[in-house]
Amino acid sequence: MRKEINTGNSQAYSRPARLLKIASWIIAIAFAIFLNMLGSLVIRDLIYAPRGGPPNAAQFSEAATSQLDVQMRDLQLQRDALNDKMENARIAHDRAGKLYVEARESFRNWIATRQATGDSRNDPELLARTQKLDELQASVAGWQSQQNALADQARQIDAHLNQLRIEIAAARQAADKRYEAASRRYELIVFGWRLALTLPLLVVAVWLFIRFRKRRYWPFVYGFGLFALTAFFVELVPYLPSFGGYVRVLVGIALVVFAGIYMLRAFQKYVERKRADLEQSRTERARGVDYEKALSTFQKKLCPSCDKPWHLGGEQASYCIHCGLNLFKVCACGGRNFAFFPFCNQCGEPVTETAELRSAEPGERPPASN
Repeated sequence: MRKEINTGNSQAYSRPARLLKIASWIIAIAFAIFLNMLGSLVIRDLIYAPRGGPPNAAQFSEAATSQLDVQMRDLQLQRDALNDKMENARIAHDRAGKLYVEARESFRNWIATRQATGDSRNDPELLARTQKLDELQASVAGWQSQQNALADQARQIDAHLNQLRIEIAAARQAADKRYEAASRRYELIVFGWRLALTLPLLVVAVWLFIRFRKRRYWPFVYGFGLFALTAFFVELVPYLPSFGGYVRVLVGIALVVFAGIYMLRAFQKYVERKRADLEQSRTERARGVDYEKALSTFQKKLCPSCDKPWHLGGEQASYCIHCGLNLFKVCACGGRNFAFFPFCNQCGEPVTETAELRSAEPGERPPASN
């Protein structure tokens, strides 16, 4: 089986190893950033995924009011033409009225100044002037009657226009309701597409984290996990429908519960594994300690077997006071070394125990020297 890479405390690594780990995290973050850029574009463009595209309010409004709008335009043209006729009739009426007033004033002046020579009823000029005044008065009355008729037509057209406006308003209100319903259906479809994309990504990210977080290509696993979390809990937020927040919260709760159960089970396995390790002999436990973990726990002054502080027994303690693991040994040169150091810190040679330590039983301490 391929050996897994330890992602523990970076202080236990050498300088190149620490640099490699930093570079790995940079790769993971960069991988997540570019995946997020791609994911944001895909999530945004999913609005055009359903056939026909998003609904348009104008389509619903035009379909509901097209015939009424045609009637409205026809009536408006009739009203405009009638306005022109009414304006012409008003101008003609004003002109006829002005002519009648001028003729009447002229006739009054002529009556006041002329010399009556006989019966005025037989006076031809008087009769002609009177007839002309009657004609002008009749013209004024005719234009006034025409204006009244045009005003009646205008009132009828205005009443029809008002009725059409009411019908158009009602039709547009109904069209707006149909548009809102269609928009909600379309939002649900698009949200379903987006959820079908982001939720499986989140599930896959959790599975990859559980299975491959300690493998050779772990930066891509972590980067994909950051991308999946961001896509679901950040990129999806602006496009959530009214109830979308519930979906996000429920998924978050499920993830927290899953992570909690996973952590509790992992801790229980850890406790059981430590209990099983403590049942082994000290030699077997020492062989099972990973070198990198030993270095990490040495810097923290913890026992690599039971993870408890050994320095409570004193800085010169050679055995863990909690589990009895041999932590320090003396080289043949007399140098005191951490038991998991491969080379002596005094002579630089591979650590070799003294004859007294080699002759001692695994569970016994070496005899004290005189």
